[in-house]
Amino acid sequence: MKTKMNKILVFMLGWIFMPLLLQGAIAEERINRLISILESGRPAIGVWTGALSAPRITKVLATSDADFIVADVEHDIYDFGMLHRFLLEVQDFNNRYRTEPRVAPVVLVKLANRATWDPRYEIAESLKVGPAMGIWIPMVESRADLERAISAVRGAETSALAGLNIPKERRDVWPLNPNGELLVVAMIETEEGVRHAQEIVETPGVSAIETVHIPDADAGRILKMCREHKVISATNATPEDIKAKIDAGYKLISVGWDFGLLQKGLSDIFKAMRLAIK
Repeated sequence: MKTKMNKILVFMLGWIFMPLLLQGAIAEERINRLISILESGRPAIGVWTGALSAPRITKVLATSDADFIVADVEHDIYDFGMLHRFLLEVQDFNNRYRTEPRVAPVVLVKLANRATWDPRYEIAESLKVGPAMGIWIPMVESRADLERAISAVRGAETSALAGLNIPKERRDVWPLNPNGELLVVAMIETEEGVRHAQEIVETPGVSAIETVHIPDADAGRILKMCREHKVISATNATPEDIKAKIDAGYKLISVGWDFGLLQKGLSDIFKAMRLAIK
């Protein structure tokens, strides 16, 4: 009889507390899916775009299988209204046009301000105008550059638009804060940046490092630093070399620019069509 009563008591307590446990699990679920992928040790694959004002391109990107999109405003006329529309359209098009349920690609904003300038206002506005989940910083050349940007991210107000309103305690950079939901990717692309690579990699709050426009030997040395300090390394890859890049230690991998992929696709199609009618 006593055993039976214990079982009934356990059953009743389960019914009482299970909803609370489930709510806790849901509350702790990652808002930033890209971080979930990286935390698991899997590589994340994304794409770069500068076509922020082209809704049809946005629709293609939002409904693709990309884990992340880098919205590059460094090489365009900066327009916060345009970025605002792009960020909301990625969410909207993913929800409306995907044939199977899937969370929209995470969008990281590549700043127009280079780190050697003062990017704090741009960072604050970029994270407020729409559901961006971090920043990609060009031309990082020192720890001081990066610390200024990271401080701005940590103090930024995130957007409540499109259902994204990160709780204050999680409005922080990952992995410095294990519960943080924002990413900071630093680009080392100058001789000055290479000279200060060690201090850049060791800066608390940096999530990932990408090297571009520097000699392969320097890129390899910085990749080794990143592995030693458990900092994510970012790079571009093709289907032919992605396995080698992953084996080397890269985890944040881009397939390139959307216009480059479009250009190559069209070129290949026209070449095949003209060969077919010769």
